[in-house]
Amino acid sequence: MTTQTVVLENVRATYGEGARRLVALDDVSVGFERGTFAAVMGPSGSGKSTLLHCAAGLDRPAVGSVTVDGVALDELTEDDLTRLRRDRIGFVFQAFNLVSSLTAEQNVALPMRLAGRRPPVSDVVAALEAVGLGERRRHRPSELSGGEQQRVAVARALISRPAVVFADEPTGALDSVTSRHILDLLRALVDEHQQTVVMVTHDPVAAARADRVVFLADGRIVEDLQGPLTAEEIAARTAILESGQTESLESGRTASLESGRSASLEPGHTAGSESGRTESLEPGRKASPGSERMAGAACLEPGPAAGISRPTHRRATGTTDRPSGRRPQIEDDPC
Repeated sequence: MTTQTVVLENVRATYGEGARRLVALDDVSVGFERGTFAAVMGPSGSGKSTLLHCAAGLDRPAVGSVTVDGVALDELTEDDLTRLRRDRIGFVFQAFNLVSSLTAEQNVALPMRLAGRRPPVSDVVAALEAVGLGERRRHRPSELSGGEQQRVAVARALISRPAVVFADEPTGALDSVTSRHILDLLRALVDEHQQTVVMVTHDPVAAARADRVVFLADGRIVEDLQGPLTAEEIAARTAILESGQTESLESGRTASLESGRSASLEPGHTAGSESGRTESLEPGRKASPGSERMAGAACLEPGPAAGISRPTHRRATGTTDRPSGRRPQIEDDPC
């Protein structure tokens, strides 16, 4: 029996048509083991969010296959895919995606309520207590801080005990202290509950909490490293990717890595303490370029529409919405 919770094989996804066609993922094959925490990194436009959306069944790849918890997604109808996302996949996004008219406990219970099941009150309370919000369960999102709202989103991802939790820039809009708390919660899912966590992030400090870091560039995996890795090592590799010198990564940890580090990233300095640290080391660096589907609605409601509609993408300030990114062009979509 396989120990891999998520497997992508020869996945290809594209945007646009004709001369404007862009390959977002180019023949990507990768698996994520059960009970592990993986971070996915790369420059903007490298395919990070597209990989996560395909892995989570939010988008269907043009070519290739995706398997989640032993189920091949390409064999599922839209209704079956919606049920699988609801029952076996948890989502944590930068924009929180809470329903403003519902209390914290109602938001946590929403996925199961949409599935026609009424979760025991004790389970809902336990999920909120696990993220430190037992006393705030009757508060609405407007009465909670950004960090508290994200913790509600984490509790909502836990209520169905999913096989895998996908997190897209979960700390991107949070301060450093709150970011550490959210990362502690994600880490606990792996260490205490043997769940699988796959997190897309721009932040080397966040990625350093993972067991493994997968680096993408131009829609391809260019390096796949097992941890532990320091934030400084991850930042150095990210700088190489952003400079376009991907060949420097092929030899692994070499002298080129040391020469690529800036003075503000010297070993022994704690992450977040450097005044000269680049913006890429700040948990609130910027919002993910990909778009997300609303976990409390589009990802959960049954019916074909759940596989089509996409929500707006909230900026890091939490005050302005912008249209979501374009969806990968489907080639020979069986639906």
